[in-house]
Amino acid sequence: MNSARNVSQLDFSSLSEIDARNVREAIARGDNFQGYVPSEALGFIVRNYLELARLRSLEAAWVDCYVHSSNFDAYGVETVKAIFDACDRERLRSLKPLTHIAGKRATLFRGCAGPRHTLGMSWTSSLDKAIWCAVHHAEYYDLSDCAVYVAIIPTNEIYCCLDHYDHDCIAYPQCAWRVDVPASEYRLDRMRADGDAS
Repeated sequence: MNSARNVSQLDFSSLSEIDARNVREAIARGDNFQGYVPSEALGFIVRNYLELARLRSLEAAWVDCYVHSSNFDAYGVETVKAIFDACDRERLRSLKPLTHIAGKRATLFRGCAGPRHTLGMSWTSSLDKAIWCAVHHAEYYDLSDCAVYVAIIPTNEIYCCLDHYDHDCIAYPQCAWRVDVPASEYRLDRMRADGDAS
C-alpha cells in the first residue's frame, strides 16, 4: 500500500496548508492526527471517515475527537454512528476497553434534558451518573424536563468505553425506556453512589 498516494485521496479543504501537511505526515507515520487540528477534526473526519478507516487511521483520532466535541447536531446521530461503524471494533476496544462491563448483557443509562430527548451514543452503567448528566445538561443550556433512559443490550454491541471524565459506554441501543426518577433527585449537589459529590 502506498501511503502517500492514499493520503492524497483525503479532502483537506477546510485545513490550512500547514495543518494539512501535519495531518498528512501524522497519518503517514501511523500517528493520531487529531491533536494537530483539534478545532477542525470533526469536520475533517466526517468528510473522510471511510478513507481514514481504509488507511487504518480512524480509531484513535475519532475517539479523541468524539470526547472533545460537545455538539453533533449539525451532523446527527446517524453520522456519528456511521463513523463508529467504520471503525475497527478490536482497535477501538484496545484503545478504550469495556471496563466496568461484565457478562453478555449490559444495563446502560442516559441522562437527557430539554424539549427533545435524543438517545445518542454516550451511555453509562451508572444510574447516578445519568441523573447527574441530565441535570448538568439542563443547567449548562438552561433547559428543563430532565429525564433518564435505560437500555439493556448485548455487550458485543458496545463499541468501547471512554474514561475522559467518567465511565461512558459508546452504544446505539435499538430500544430504551424512561426511568421513573423522583424530581428531588435532579440536582447537582446530590451524593452519587460511587462516593463522588456531583
